[in-house]
Amino acid sequence: MFEAEGPCRSKITAAAHCHRRSAWPRQHCRLRVQNCRWQSLRPEPPKPWLVLKQFLSEAERLELLKSAIAQKAHGRLLPNPAGPHRFFRRLDATGGVDTLIEALTQRLEMAVMGLKGRPRDETLGRVCSYIEPNGFIHEHRDKYPAGSRAHLRANAVVQMDRSGQPIIAGQTVPVEEGDAWIFFASQELHATNAIRGPPRIVFGFGWSVPADFMLHPATVQ
Repeated sequence: MFEAEGPCRSKITAAAHCHRRSAWPRQHCRLRVQNCRWQSLRPEPPKPWLVLKQFLSEAERLELLKSAIAQKAHGRLLPNPAGPHRFFRRLDATGGVDTLIEALTQRLEMAVMGLKGRPRDETLGRVCSYIEPNGFIHEHRDKYPAGSRAHLRANAVVQMDRSGQPIIAGQTVPVEEGDAWIFFASQELHATNAIRGPPRIVFGFGWSVPADFMLHPATVQ
């Protein structure tokens, strides 16, 4: 028995009546190829999101964590009508945008190709999201005015364990504390499982972009 391994793995079996002393006469030797499956060389389709690893420095993450906890303690985070154990604050509409939030907004605009100069979303704006244990985000697409525009959303992870990782188009996005993920919230179904660890704290940012906007990281100069 002979085995060839590589992109295609096959097993070639010679019939028992083929003898060493023969010159493998073709009429007496049968070869059988078993289960040869050629693997496609085409790349996998791109994921419907972009992850920026360690987008936040640890100092920035801790500052945002302190801010979110203080906002919750002072009643500035409102109950989210979309589900229990969920709280949020629209920062643009309530004077909650500080120098750090603005700096992170600009950093995101520089991190995504073609995003700089695009109008910022006014439907939801920048948001502090706080989800307590047992809370979750139901599967949905963001409501957005019909037309040729889309809602591009970026979320910076301040506090999250694996139970709170986002699920986009049925796939779990592998993000950790300090990371950010970006996706088309008005086009892709997104959700989370129930939160099992500490409160899930995320700061969100949004832009109004053309519906055919391509999501790519900016080229590093």
